[in-house]
Amino acid sequence: MRETALNEKDDLATQITTPHLSFSRINRYLHCPEQYRLYYIENLRPRIPSASLVFGQIVHQALALLFRNGTDPVGHFLEQWNLLHEADLDYGSKETWEKLHVCGKALLEKFVQEELCRLGNVRAAEKVFELNITTLDLPFIGVIDLVADLNSTSTVVDFKTASSSYQKHEVVLSDQLTAYQLAEPDAPQSALCVLVKTKEPKIEWHVSNRTGAALMEFLEKVQLVASEIHAGRFYKRPGKWCSWCDYLPVCVGDSQQVKETLVQIR
Repeated sequence: MRETALNEKDDLATQITTPHLSFSRINRYLHCPEQYRLYYIENLRPRIPSASLVFGQIVHQALALLFRNGTDPVGHFLEQWNLLHEADLDYGSKETWEKLHVCGKALLEKFVQEELCRLGNVRAAEKVFELNITTLDLPFIGVIDLVADLNSTSTVVDFKTASSSYQKHEVVLSDQLTAYQLAEPDAPQSALCVLVKTKEPKIEWHVSNRTGAALMEFLEKVQLVASEIHAGRFYKRPGKWCSWCDYLPVCVGDSQQVKETLVQIR
């Protein structure tokens, strides 16, 4: 699973209390309807947050502040990550605070030195959008990382952190980019800017666009998922991904593990 695949960046759950849809909500339901129920209805969260997700959130913050007011992204990352030196985070088998510290600094330095020059005419950073679609009972809400010119072409940009390169099909089939294209119809293209946490940090650009047929296909999918959520149809979708799911203890009935690893938020 991609580290940011289920990130709630565009869910706005902490800001919006009225019922709504988002890419994150649709994506989580498609991944596993029972996981959706446990996350959004039961409000269960891991007691110890994932280090990779926290790392990705801080990198996102650093880039947003760079484009919003010119804040040094490297300095912001180091300041925020240093605050977490003694924090209780869930690190992967090959992760440590020190390794992510070095990686984040190197990735952001590389972005400023090699990639920033490709972007100009910034029109929005962390732009909130709300789509009211006639076929949906609820508004579709999200946040676009950046709207700017990429190599002189107006582009909707989404930043990702990942431990490996993205495959071509992941970009072509990305529902997130489709949603952003709907929100910014005047932009002729969208792009993923992937900050890859390899030993030698690298940054990849994946540019794509969406046809009218692709946009309609996505809307039909959203409508279908929304109707299933509204009807309260939640079921387990078992697979290999269960091994790294935070909610596995719930599904297998391990009440002691549930108490130790999950907490219900208000």
